[in-house]
Amino acid sequence: MPAFLEKLTKHIYSQYQGRLGDICIVLPNRRAALFIKKQLGEILESTSFLPGFYAIEDFVTELSGQILADQLSLQFTLFEIHQKIEGEQARKIEEFLPYASWMLSDFNEIDMYLVDDQQLFNHLGDTKEMSLWNPDGRPLNDFEKRYLAFIRSIGKYYNGLRESLNKDEQAYQGMAFRNLAENIGAAAKKMKWHKVIFAGFNALTPAEESIIRYLLNEEHAEIYWDADKYYTGQTGQEAGEFLRGYFKNLNRGAVLWEEDNFKQEKNIEIIGIPKNAGQVKYTGEILKQLIKEKTNLDNTAVVLPDEGLLIPLLNSIPGEAGNFNVTMGLSLTETPLFTLLDSILSMHISAGRFAGLKADPKKLYYSKDLIRIFNHPWFLMLGNTDKDDADISTRIRNSNQVFQSIEKITSYLGEQHPLRKNPDLLFPASENPASLMELFTVLIDSLKSLLISKRKDSKNDYAIELEYLFRFRSLLKRLQDLLDRYGSIKTLKTLQLIFRQLAAQQHIPFYGEPLQGLQVMGVLETRTLDFDTLIMLSVNEGTLPSGGTHNSFIPHDIKKSFKLPTYQHNNKVFAYHFYRLLQRAKDIYLLYNTESGQLGGEEKSRFITQLMNEVQQYSPGIRIRERFLSMPPAPGSKDADIEIAKDEHVMRLLIKEAQKGFHPSSLGLYINCPLQFYLSRLLKIRETEEADETVDSRVLGIVIHETLKKLLYSHTNKPLDSHIFHDLKKHLDAEIDLQFQKEMLDGDLTHGKNLLIRSVAGKMLRQLFDKETTWLRDGDELMLKDLEERYSSSLEIQINGNTEQLIFAGTIDRVDQKRGIARILDYKTGFVSEKQLNPKTWENLIENPEYSKAFQLIMYSWLYHKTNPAEALQAGIISLRAPGKGPVLLKPPEDRDLNPELFMTFEHKLQEMMEEIFNPSIPFSQAKDESRCKYCSYKEICNRVNANESTY
Repeated sequence: MPAFLEKLTKHIYSQYQGRLGDICIVLPNRRAALFIKKQLGEILESTSFLPGFYAIEDFVTELSGQILADQLSLQFTLFEIHQKIEGEQARKIEEFLPYASWMLSDFNEIDMYLVDDQQLFNHLGDTKEMSLWNPDGRPLNDFEKRYLAFIRSIGKYYNGLRESLNKDEQAYQGMAFRNLAENIGAAAKKMKWHKVIFAGFNALTPAEESIIRYLLNEEHAEIYWDADKYYTGQTGQEAGEFLRGYFKNLNRGAVLWEEDNFKQEKNIEIIGIPKNAGQVKYTGEILKQLIKEKTNLDNTAVVLPDEGLLIPLLNSIPGEAGNFNVTMGLSLTETPLFTLLDSILSMHISAGRFAGLKADPKKLYYSKDLIRIFNHPWFLMLGNTDKDDADISTRIRNSNQVFQSIEKITSYLGEQHPLRKNPDLLFPASENPASLMELFTVLIDSLKSLLISKRKDSKNDYAIELEYLFRFRSLLKRLQDLLDRYGSIKTLKTLQLIFRQLAAQQHIPFYGEPLQGLQVMGVLETRTLDFDTLIMLSVNEGTLPSGGTHNSFIPHDIKKSFKLPTYQHNNKVFAYHFYRLLQRAKDIYLLYNTESGQLGGEEKSRFITQLMNEVQQYSPGIRIRERFLSMPPAPGSKDADIEIAKDEHVMRLLIKEAQKGFHPSSLGLYINCPLQFYLSRLLKIRETEEADETVDSRVLGIVIHETLKKLLYSHTNKPLDSHIFHDLKKHLDAEIDLQFQKEMLDGDLTHGKNLLIRSVAGKMLRQLFDKETTWLRDGDELMLKDLEERYSSSLEIQINGNTEQLIFAGTIDRVDQKRGIARILDYKTGFVSEKQLNPKTWENLIENPEYSKAFQLIMYSWLYHKTNPAEALQAGIISLRAPGKGPVLLKPPEDRDLNPELFMTFEHKLQEMMEEIFNPSIPFSQAKDESRCKYCSYKEICNRVNANESTY
């Protein structure tokens, strides 16, 4: 059967040949008019006036004579009404604008559905008052009173907005529809057409239905449906629910047109693919195959229910597809320039907020905001006059300063960087909406000049980039108009809110040929259009149909009572769009994401399930095949283990590491996971370090160790008495602050989490000193021998038949002597259990990372013993979280003492471990026990991201 628009055009031509200029055609969207004009051009036999073509909203505007106000102007008008209603209690504009958006959506629906607004608002207020009523007679609190008063006043906002718009002969969309529906008789008399053709509609609002019904009754209109008996003929099929009602209520006589396209042959492939990236890549493969089979992609469409896939899809369309047309446009929020400008706004907003937390009046900027800007490719392009400028973000990180002054920032830049010469380019003296607007203007003009100059010496014409700049220049002009018109835009936060709204509303159109070649479209743009070959992505529940609902002040139950649309209504609308798009297509590819989201999201759409269970019963000529591009792994299966062979390069890295000396921490990595040892110690792969905002466990440990070293160092090799620790506590706070300053630089320790951790550090050390005093009062003699001292030794091992000397080293926190026994002690800021220091067997010590602390203590003891062979030894850990327990002592394997015989056994075990590490035939492999991967920094590299994590 012919496509809907082709059939419609031929019918209109046969009925109105010679008087086409006397009719107008009203369609769900503007795009369909292009196809009708093309069809008319092919069949017209002589010169003729064309009909008028309108989308339904344009038709209503034309007939009502009202101008549609833009959303932001409407929101500002509502804010002015809010100030009049609330007076001194009025919210700030940035707080109110989101509510204004909700109101406009509600008002639009109220008018489109011709609801009695007075009755609705009264009912809404009564319902809210009942929900706040307290059976015990307790009066409402201030918040409840204000909220109830606000709900009661929504009707005032509605009436106030309509009054304000009527003065200027303006309207919002629902208001224009309602006004026309209520005055259609008078408007119809002034209508310049003899006949209005409505075509391709589905879910009419009561206002639309009232307008159409009047024109049909007066024989000023005709209506044509794009319907199929598959969904209109089945009472339970949600896609045809609205049409079945219109067939009874609006049509007189035969329904034009209700076809039976689902009886035709179709090939439907349902393809489950992991991730969105997989869908767009496979779409490219489908297009390549179609080109081979059909030579071109005319009459082929790719439909995106999730418009966020547009850019990835464009990058996946094969070059042999030739020219293609994108109907959706690219939102300005998806452009890199938006990211840059929004980041600059966020940086200045953060600086203003942080300024209130510091006594220093000098403006400081948040390091993460700066890094985001200086790493932005457009900003790099603007200021890349020095090779070193690319390392600005690294310098900011390495400074370890959470907040940066302008002087410090510019010191990171090269001498020729524009920002160093003129900091006002990014940091204006006064930070307000007007100055930021001026900054953005200068920035855009500079980028424009730079791209134009680059274009002269490059094959790239930078057309897309220059289009970005043009659109944002227009956006800035609109913003400036709003600044001039409304005095309420006083803060950067308000400016950012409006900037984001404007950017979201504007789209960059893609230029292409809408009448031939591949068409890339959103779901709503497919209305009335038909394609032989259809590829639809993201056919997942929650995307098609959409599971979301917009914010509203009207509860679901009240919406149902007043017959306002709910999510059930929206689901039926999308059901029609889905089945209508399929009804004339011959080859259909439905792709969905198989990768589960949280709580089992991303399941395939119920529309797919309906197709598989119902359509083939309706029409045996429809062939459906479901397949999965990547099947989930079978229970118990897993990815192949990663193994790194010890080739010549790896062996050189090992020898280089051996020259530095093996420490207990590096050998602990090997015990935990040989691959972790390889990535960390040999390849030196590190996580990207950020400037510290809060004190982490590493910094806390360093501060405590350094504080103890500084305070106790002058007392080494001297007997200690209880008075020493009493005196040391007097200097404790000053030394802690000094050490924090060294680690955190400009880090703020005066409030928040940092203040709490600073207090914890002081409490830990005071408790330790109190306990040390108690021990000395009990009569124990104690002498400090070493603090933070490095010890080293060597062992001979066999590598490829050669005897090699390997160095081992470690820094021992504390060595003291008590009752003639030397004690090897390590400070830990966390809890330590006796079990962790009791590896009953050598296998536990050498193979199980749970005993890493015991391995560390034995290795420290062995290193000390090599220098001091005659001394009796003990080893243990002082937990600074619970110093009252005293040192938790090591219990070596097999309950043996730390003596020469034990150290000989340890040396033998150490030699075995090192010979394994240096054995070329034993690769570095992943840990077999995946529970060890839970906190590993490299688990994403190893594809063990979900190791030891529960799924629901």
